[in-house]
Amino acid sequence: MIEDLYPIHAEIFDGVSKPDFANYVVKSSAPHTRILLHRDQQENIVGYCAIHFFEEQMEGQAVTIIRMEAGLKREYRRGNRNAPFVISQLLGYRLRQPLRKIYYLGALVHPPSFMLLSKYARQVWPSARYPDDSRYQRIAAHLTQAFRLQPVANSQPGVVHVGWRTRDDEADRKKWAEIPHQAAQFYLSRNPGYVAGHGLLTLVPVNTACVLHAIRSLLTDRWARLWQPRQSGRAARAH
Repeated sequence: MIEDLYPIHAEIFDGVSKPDFANYVVKSSAPHTRILLHRDQQENIVGYCAIHFFEEQMEGQAVTIIRMEAGLKREYRRGNRNAPFVISQLLGYRLRQPLRKIYYLGALVHPPSFMLLSKYARQVWPSARYPDDSRYQRIAAHLTQAFRLQPVANSQPGVVHVGWRTRDDEADRKKWAEIPHQAAQFYLSRNPGYVAGHGLLTLVPVNTACVLHAIRSLLTDRWARLWQPRQSGRAARAH
């Protein structure tokens, strides 16, 4: 699988060697890992989504920390292809561990990732909606040590060295800098060094309300996409 996935990954991201990619995505030390492969009509791999479930101690209790890596070729980035897979994995794990606290931990290296998470997750740390992020800072510091991450010197709390850099051009970077989206602008204010491979540690409490919110958002998006062509067709006929 590594030989098939790494060339796709290298088209999307820069800054990660094949051994590091293998250890992050395919050979993760997590007790539970699942990988989704995206394919085109000719069955060629065009992207992937890996989800890992780690068991950790946090704030005096056993918790599960979810980590993910995902990449999709630019021409296939429409809609959210990973959401159904991620939601199904979350539901399955929650059914097996109904009482355990679960958190998603991302080291997000690109503004759209933070935008998407802010859309589908009911609660995201850090966020412009939660000015007091003292608890986030404590948890982020703990998880930085637990996962042996390296904080970026002289940066905002929760910014770490990742190395993965999305292959953007100057026009892409200009677009993200100017987009009038609260989540995107918050991300850029906390992690302006994303172009250098810095990631913003992002936490989401994964509870029943979170999963239901994600399902509702996904269904709303799907419904809107189904109706959009019909509305466009009606408008064209009206003219």
